[in-house]
Amino acid sequence: MTAGRIAILLVASAALHGAALAGIPLPQDSTRPPGTRPGLSGGMGVSYISAQDLVNLVNATPGATSREGEFSSVVEFFGAGSIPFSGNWALKVEYAYLMGSYTVQGLFGQTEYNYAAHMPSLLLQYVLVEEGVYNFKAGIGPGFYLGDLTQRVGGSESRYTGSGPGLLLDLEANTALGDDLFAYLGAVVRWSGIGSLTAENGAGPQASFASETTLQFFGLGARLGFSYYF
Repeated sequence: MTAGRIAILLVASAALHGAALAGIPLPQDSTRPPGTRPGLSGGMGVSYISAQDLVNLVNATPGATSREGEFSSVVEFFGAGSIPFSGNWALKVEYAYLMGSYTVQGLFGQTEYNYAAHMPSLLLQYVLVEEGVYNFKAGIGPGFYLGDLTQRVGGSESRYTGSGPGLLLDLEANTALGDDLFAYLGAVVRWSGIGSLTAENGAGPQASFASETTLQFFGLGARLGFSYYF
Protein backbone atom coordinates (compact mmCIF):
# COMPACT_ATOMS: atom_id res chain seq x y z
CA MET A 1 0.00 0.00 0.00
CA THR A 2 1.40 3.41 -0.96
CA ALA A 3 2.10 6.17 1.55
CA GLY A 4 -0.65 8.25 -0.09
CA ARG A 5 -3.31 5.57 0.45
CA ILE A 6 -2.19 4.97 4.02
CA ALA A 7 -2.42 8.69 4.79
CA ILE A 8 -5.93 8.92 3.27
CA LEU A 9 -7.04 6.05 5.51
CA LEU A 10 -5.49 7.82 8.51
CA VAL A 11 -7.36 11.03 7.66
CA ALA A 12 -10.64 9.13 7.48
CA SER A 13 -9.93 7.38 10.78
CA ALA A 14 -8.96 10.65 12.48
CA ALA A 15 -12.12 12.36 11.27
CA LEU A 16 -14.35 9.60 12.61
CA HIS A 17 -12.45 9.45 15.92
CA GLY A 18 -12.67 13.23 16.28
CA ALA A 19 -16.38 13.14 15.67
CA ALA A 20 -16.80 10.54 18.38
CA LEU A 21 -14.76 12.58 20.85
CA ALA A 22 -16.81 15.68 20.06
CA GLY A 23 -20.03 13.77 20.69
CA ILE A 24 -21.21 14.20 17.07
CA PRO A 25 -23.60 11.39 16.06
CA LEU A 26 -22.29 9.70 12.93
CA PRO A 27 -25.46 7.86 11.88
CA GLN A 28 -27.52 9.81 9.38
CA ASP A 29 -29.61 12.58 10.93
CA SER A 30 -32.42 13.35 8.47
CA THR A 31 -33.21 16.61 10.27
CA ARG A 32 -29.83 18.10 9.24
CA PRO A 33 -28.99 19.02 5.63
CA PRO A 34 -26.23 16.80 4.18
CA GLY A 35 -23.67 19.60 3.86
CA THR A 36 -23.84 20.33 7.61
CA ARG A 37 -23.26 16.70 8.69
CA PRO A 38 -19.89 14.98 9.24
CA GLY A 39 -18.51 13.74 5.97
CA LEU A 40 -15.66 12.11 4.09
CA SER A 41 -14.44 13.00 0.62
CA GLY A 42 -11.74 11.85 -1.75
CA GLY A 43 -10.67 11.87 -5.36
CA MET A 44 -8.05 13.24 -7.70
CA GLY A 45 -7.26 16.40 -9.59
CA VAL A 46 -4.92 18.29 -11.87
CA SER A 47 -3.04 21.43 -10.84
CA TYR A 48 -0.89 23.97 -12.65
CA ILE A 49 2.01 25.06 -10.51
CA SER A 50 4.86 27.55 -10.69
CA ALA A 51 7.92 26.02 -8.97
CA GLN A 52 10.63 28.43 -10.10
CA ASP A 53 13.53 26.92 -8.12
CA LEU A 54 12.82 23.46 -9.48
CA VAL A 55 12.51 24.78 -13.03
CA ASN A 56 15.85 26.58 -12.63
CA LEU A 57 17.46 23.28 -11.60
CA VAL A 58 16.02 21.44 -14.59
CA ASN A 59 17.07 24.17 -17.04
CA ALA A 60 20.60 24.13 -15.54
CA THR A 61 21.09 20.48 -16.51
CA PRO A 62 24.51 20.36 -18.24
CA GLY A 63 24.05 20.35 -22.01
CA ALA A 64 20.24 20.55 -21.84
CA THR A 65 18.81 20.71 -25.37
CA SER A 66 15.53 22.40 -24.32
CA ARG A 67 14.16 24.67 -21.62
CA GLU A 68 11.11 24.17 -19.43
CA GLY A 69 8.51 26.90 -18.91
CA GLU A 70 7.60 28.33 -15.53
CA PHE A 71 4.27 26.48 -15.24
CA SER A 72 3.73 22.73 -15.37
CA SER A 73 0.82 20.36 -14.76
CA VAL A 74 0.84 17.86 -11.91
CA VAL A 75 -1.49 15.12 -10.66
CA GLU A 76 -2.93 15.30 -7.16
CA PHE A 77 -4.81 12.76 -5.01
CA PHE A 78 -6.69 13.80 -1.88
CA GLY A 79 -8.73 12.54 1.02
CA ALA A 80 -10.51 14.58 3.68
CA GLY A 81 -12.84 14.44 6.66
CA SER A 82 -15.05 17.29 7.89
CA ILE A 83 -16.63 17.78 11.31
CA PRO A 84 -19.24 20.54 11.83
CA PHE A 85 -18.99 22.41 15.14
CA SER A 86 -21.30 25.45 14.92
CA GLY A 87 -24.07 26.14 12.44
CA ASN A 88 -22.50 26.30 8.98
CA TRP A 89 -18.92 26.11 10.28
CA ALA A 90 -16.78 22.98 10.17
CA LEU A 91 -13.21 21.80 10.61
CA LYS A 92 -11.79 19.94 7.64
CA VAL A 93 -8.71 17.71 7.85
CA GLU A 94 -7.17 16.98 4.46
CA TYR A 95 -4.26 15.02 3.08
CA ALA A 96 -3.15 15.59 -0.52
CA TYR A 97 -0.38 13.90 -2.48
CA LEU A 98 1.06 15.73 -5.47
CA MET A 99 3.49 14.35 -8.05
CA GLY A 100 5.15 15.56 -11.24
CA SER A 101 8.25 15.04 -13.36
CA TYR A 102 10.60 16.50 -15.95
CA THR A 103 12.74 14.63 -18.49
CA VAL A 104 15.52 16.43 -20.37
CA GLN A 105 18.31 15.42 -22.73
CA GLY A 106 21.68 16.64 -21.52
CA LEU A 107 25.42 16.22 -21.81
CA PHE A 108 25.33 12.88 -19.96
CA GLY A 109 22.22 11.54 -21.69
CA GLN A 110 18.68 11.58 -20.39
CA THR A 111 18.12 13.15 -16.98
CA GLU A 112 14.90 12.58 -15.03
CA TYR A 113 13.56 14.73 -12.19
CA ASN A 114 10.65 13.17 -10.29
CA TYR A 115 9.15 15.15 -7.44
CA ALA A 116 6.33 14.69 -4.95
CA ALA A 117 4.78 16.48 -1.99
CA HIS A 118 2.82 15.18 1.00
CA MET A 119 0.47 17.97 2.05
CA PRO A 120 -1.65 17.56 5.20
CA SER A 121 -3.79 20.60 6.03
CA LEU A 122 -6.30 21.77 8.64
CA LEU A 123 -8.99 24.07 7.25
CA LEU A 124 -11.75 26.21 8.69
CA GLN A 125 -14.69 25.64 6.34
CA TYR A 126 -18.00 27.47 5.84
CA VAL A 127 -21.12 26.19 4.06
CA LEU A 128 -22.05 28.95 1.59
CA VAL A 129 -25.11 27.26 0.10
CA GLU A 130 -27.06 24.22 1.31
CA GLU A 131 -30.05 23.06 -0.74
CA GLY A 132 -30.25 19.40 0.24
CA VAL A 133 -29.42 17.98 -3.19
CA TYR A 134 -26.39 20.22 -3.59
CA ASN A 135 -24.11 22.45 -1.53
CA PHE A 136 -21.20 24.85 -1.87
CA LYS A 137 -18.40 25.26 0.68
CA ALA A 138 -15.26 27.35 1.08
CA GLY A 139 -12.33 26.81 3.40
CA ILE A 140 -8.86 28.06 4.18
CA GLY A 141 -6.11 26.76 6.41
CA PRO A 142 -2.44 26.03 6.98
CA GLY A 143 -0.47 22.83 6.63
CA PHE A 144 2.99 21.36 7.01
CA TYR A 145 4.34 19.86 3.80
CA LEU A 146 7.02 17.29 3.03
CA GLY A 147 8.78 17.33 -0.35
CA ASP A 148 10.80 14.72 -2.23
CA LEU A 149 12.95 15.00 -5.37
CA THR A 150 14.64 12.10 -7.18
CA GLN A 151 17.26 12.88 -9.83
CA ARG A 152 18.28 10.11 -12.25
CA VAL A 153 21.23 10.47 -14.61
CA GLY A 154 22.27 7.36 -16.51
CA GLY A 155 22.51 4.56 -13.98
CA SER A 156 22.83 6.80 -10.91
CA GLU A 157 20.06 8.09 -8.69
CA SER A 158 20.03 10.78 -5.99
CA ARG A 159 17.21 11.61 -3.59
CA TYR A 160 16.60 14.92 -1.82
CA THR A 161 13.97 15.88 0.76
CA GLY A 162 12.70 19.03 2.42
CA SER A 163 9.82 20.40 4.46
CA GLY A 164 8.01 23.64 5.14
CA PRO A 165 4.68 25.38 5.76
CA GLY A 166 1.82 25.57 3.31
CA LEU A 167 -1.50 27.37 2.83
CA LEU A 168 -4.60 26.06 1.09
CA LEU A 169 -7.75 27.82 -0.15
CA ASP A 170 -10.42 25.26 -0.99
CA LEU A 171 -13.73 25.61 -2.83
CA GLU A 172 -16.04 22.63 -3.22
CA ALA A 173 -19.44 21.82 -4.68
CA ASN A 174 -21.31 18.60 -3.96
CA THR A 175 -24.32 17.30 -5.88
CA ALA A 176 -26.45 14.36 -4.76
CA LEU A 177 -26.12 10.89 -6.27
CA GLY A 178 -28.21 9.41 -3.45
CA ASP A 179 -29.30 10.20 0.10
CA ASP A 180 -25.74 10.26 1.47
CA LEU A 181 -23.43 9.89 -1.54
CA PHE A 182 -22.51 13.03 -3.50
CA ALA A 183 -20.35 13.85 -6.51
CA TYR A 184 -17.54 16.23 -5.54
CA LEU A 185 -16.28 19.11 -7.71
CA GLY A 186 -13.54 21.29 -6.31
CA ALA A 187 -11.03 24.05 -6.97
CA VAL A 188 -7.92 24.81 -4.94
CA VAL A 189 -5.37 27.60 -4.63
CA ARG A 190 -2.23 26.47 -2.87
CA TRP A 191 1.10 27.88 -1.70
CA SER A 192 3.93 25.58 -0.68
CA GLY A 193 6.87 26.81 1.40
CA ILE A 194 8.90 23.59 1.26
CA GLY A 195 12.47 24.73 1.82
CA SER A 196 15.90 23.59 0.71
CA LEU A 197 16.02 20.06 -0.71
CA THR A 198 18.99 18.10 0.59
CA ALA A 199 20.37 14.55 0.60
CA GLU A 200 21.21 12.65 3.79
CA ASN A 201 24.70 14.18 3.75
CA GLY A 202 23.25 17.70 3.58
CA ALA A 203 24.19 18.28 -0.07
CA GLY A 204 21.70 19.74 -2.53
CA PRO A 205 21.03 18.81 -6.18
CA GLN A 206 24.00 19.61 -8.40
CA ALA A 207 23.68 21.27 -11.81
CA SER A 208 25.69 24.00 -13.44
CA PHE A 209 24.56 27.56 -12.60
CA ALA A 210 21.83 26.25 -10.26
CA SER A 211 21.41 27.88 -6.85
CA GLU A 212 19.78 26.32 -3.78
CA THR A 213 16.80 24.22 -4.82
CA THR A 214 13.49 24.31 -2.94
CA LEU A 215 10.04 22.93 -3.63
CA GLN A 216 8.30 26.23 -3.07
CA PHE A 217 5.43 26.72 -5.50
CA PHE A 218 2.14 28.45 -6.15
CA GLY A 219 -0.61 26.43 -7.80
CA LEU A 220 -4.20 26.39 -9.06
CA GLY A 221 -6.11 23.16 -9.44
CA ALA A 222 -9.40 21.40 -10.17
CA ARG A 223 -10.68 18.23 -8.51
CA LEU A 224 -13.21 15.43 -9.04
CA GLY A 225 -14.30 12.85 -6.51
CA PHE A 226 -17.01 11.70 -4.15
CA SER A 227 -18.35 12.81 -0.77
CA TYR A 228 -20.24 10.76 1.79
CA TYR A 229 -22.25 12.33 4.63
CA PHE A 230 -23.09 10.52 7.87
